[in-house]
Amino acid sequence: MSAVPAMRPRAALRWQSFEAWVGTRGSAFALFVLSLALFAIQAVVLPVQPGRDMGRYVQAFLQLGYDEPILLSVLNTRGPLAALGVGVPLELGGAAAEIWLALLYAASIVAWGYVALTFGSRAAILTTGLLLLYPGYGILFHGLAGDAMFAAAFAGWVVLLSRAILGPSVQAFLIAGLGMGLLVLVRPSNQVLIVLALLPLLLRAPWAERLRWVASFFVASAAVTQGWKVLATLLYGDEVGLRPSSAVLAACLLLLLLLLVPAAWARRLALLAIPLVVAVVAVVVVTGGNVRSPVHYVRTLAQVPSGNVFLFRAFEIERIASPENGPASRELARVVQRELLANEPYRSYGIDLSEFFASGSNRMFGDLTSLGGSADLPAVTGEAIRAHPRTFATGITWTVWDMLWTRRVYASVAAPAANTGSTKEGETEYIVVDGRRLPKPDDGQPIPASRVGLEIRTLYGQAREVWKSPTEHPLVFDDPRDERRWASFGRATNRLTERIPTRSSSSSLVHRLNQASRAFPPPIVWLAIGLVALAVRRPQRALVALAPSLAALVVILATSLVAFAVGEYAAPVSPAFVMLAAVGLVGAHPRGRLRLPWRGPSSSQ
Repeated sequence: MSAVPAMRPRAALRWQSFEAWVGTRGSAFALFVLSLALFAIQAVVLPVQPGRDMGRYVQAFLQLGYDEPILLSVLNTRGPLAALGVGVPLELGGAAAEIWLALLYAASIVAWGYVALTFGSRAAILTTGLLLLYPGYGILFHGLAGDAMFAAAFAGWVVLLSRAILGPSVQAFLIAGLGMGLLVLVRPSNQVLIVLALLPLLLRAPWAERLRWVASFFVASAAVTQGWKVLATLLYGDEVGLRPSSAVLAACLLLLLLLLVPAAWARRLALLAIPLVVAVVAVVVVTGGNVRSPVHYVRTLAQVPSGNVFLFRAFEIERIASPENGPASRELARVVQRELLANEPYRSYGIDLSEFFASGSNRMFGDLTSLGGSADLPAVTGEAIRAHPRTFATGITWTVWDMLWTRRVYASVAAPAANTGSTKEGETEYIVVDGRRLPKPDDGQPIPASRVGLEIRTLYGQAREVWKSPTEHPLVFDDPRDERRWASFGRATNRLTERIPTRSSSSSLVHRLNQASRAFPPPIVWLAIGLVALAVRRPQRALVALAPSLAALVVILATSLVAFAVGEYAAPVSPAFVMLAAVGLVGAHPRGRLRLPWRGPSSSQ
């Protein structure tokens, strides 16, 4: 009830709106503080650690300030916003990195609660309560890397998307599109989320309005992503793989001309747009413009070099690449025999064609992709898929299932100090090949290292690995200035990576935390509960809860096409399934009136 019942109706309504505004923000602040407190408790058990590929994000951060990049592959596969999110806190110090992750964790919890509040306070309380109890989500934010950046950015984008769905307009979907563009700058593979641009077609409105909303979402997203590619090309030249897509730019121009202008002008501008689009297409055909599908960017999650987006799955995951698949595969086998197996380290370790194609080794895959100039790798991939279609499709299905059911996020447990010179019983530190004793490769790999190393961009000469023995392969520079530049880059990388806090943790407590992560229900459980509950109870504005889950499924499915099942791929988007379950179970009743957190108590949305 209003605190001032004597007020006139309009004044009383304003006062109630003010009370709702204060109450919502007060609750959000309390939840934010509670999340920070929980993070602090977790930090006692689990100090902040280097996250997955943190060193690569540090290298990308350093190169953002270089006039001439050194490792182009890092710039191509790491989003600039994620690189800044990792590098800037480390520049400020290890404590700043821990505070930064704590703030991101708390902000993401508040964001999910804010969206869930659309369906009532019970849905918000259940959503945030489950997320606070979600061990894997907390562990994710105790690793400094792109995964935590993506989790926080995805939560913030869901807020923008929900507001666009509840109050659809060109401006609202323009903002949601800008947010999606920023998600791509966090993780390039998020380009696949562009399919969500079709979401406005599901809303109730005249078709002309729906198309305008689709256009505003697509154009805003493309403006951010293509703008970064244009900037990267201007800064680093054509050597980086971030060239803008002519097809996307042409589509944006067409949508702007036909859908985002007044109807009276649309017909006139259409006459001008047709020859312009034809001209752009002609340029693309003549110059070989860069037209890439969104799935192209998903391969960056597995750091798959250029060639074919499914080559990684065919060679390393499913191991269906084989000389018997077709003529392109047989030609590849001849190239592998000539350029790889006849040289170190393959020659000394006795690797033959059968073992090369059956190994699934990531070191061998790196060498395989270096043969793109001598063999038709896309054709090899196509032959492998056509020869083994069931294996390929089944593998993708099982990867999706692993993401949704099996994989969890676990904290690293410090390994006990190794006893120098000792090995486990029955194990040796060497292997014997053709009577010759060689060091045993680590990580169960058949060779100690890839023959072809990192592609380093030099300024004055060339850099190459020189194999002097089966295990000795120093990096040799033609010009000392390039060597000094590479050494300086390495020192700068080490300076930042070593700033992670080094507090000790209890191995037994971390083990208990990992056990809790294993026991927490997996994403598929929350997804199933949410879908069934929504079908039965049918709460209002269900699309607000369904859209984030759809986006999460798009991310997981696209990742499963080209990468192994890894818990850190699904964890950043799994809160969408938790919210879906909470909304389905306790969301506002269809006949009830919703109090939207940003519209006050009078809304009947």
